[in-house]
Amino acid sequence: MSTDSELASCCTALYDHPAVQLVMGESWHPGGLRLTESVAREMRLGPGMRVLDVGCGRGASAVRLAKSLGCRVVGVSLEQQSIEAARATAARQQVDHLTEFICADLLEAPLGSDSFDAVLMECVLSIVQDKDAAVSRIFDLLRPGGCAGVTDVTVAGPLPDGLRGVLATAGCVGGARPLEAYGELLVRHGLDIEELSELLDVASGFLRDVKGKLLVAEIGMKLGKLPLDPELIRVAKLLLTEAQGLVNAGVLGYGLVLARKPG
Repeated sequence: MSTDSELASCCTALYDHPAVQLVMGESWHPGGLRLTESVAREMRLGPGMRVLDVGCGRGASAVRLAKSLGCRVVGVSLEQQSIEAARATAARQQVDHLTEFICADLLEAPLGSDSFDAVLMECVLSIVQDKDAAVSRIFDLLRPGGCAGVTDVTVAGPLPDGLRGVLATAGCVGGARPLEAYGELLVRHGLDIEELSELLDVASGFLRDVKGKLLVAEIGMKLGKLPLDPELIRVAKLLLTEAQGLVNAGVLGYGLVLARKPG
């Protein structure tokens, strides 16, 4: 893909597909809401803090932070259907007064400088082509002393061709970087690193979960319950098998970066 907008259009179509929603479940990133809550504790989030959830998907993390911690959360996503689902979930969980969901690109979203106590990016930075621009915007949006929490796929070696295409990029693999490179990216744009952590069990656990849900999707397809292209299932299985081998070899992983804007 040659531009961010083209990749965004691809991701929008992919993430809005009912089969993807079945496979990915409530929370679309490795580690799920349990990891979100763990990262929130390390970021020292609490009642009344203003949090930006970049790439918020269907709002699972934003709603959890609002409901369990009393944070005021703004979620930004490129998928209109996801934004509508997020708003509905927030209303159902009675936290719509603490949440706001905006359908926009991070770089163009109408958000004020120095207006957030924290910015959360869960499996998002890897799919952004212009990572420098994204991190620069995060720095601008954070208040002095504010914290950025990034969890994402990491790579420690070259990827095979099968994991370098658009589908792999949309799945947070094709555009992934080594953990240290994410840290260097944040430092380059003025943030101070507080923590770099490899999350060794998250990647394998996520792949096992997706594999099980993919089997359910395949059964649904064969029973005529899901309008799926068999080729999509075949390619997804191959990618999962390839990814699991790379996780076992230590080439693919998942990591956490916490960084703070100087006060």
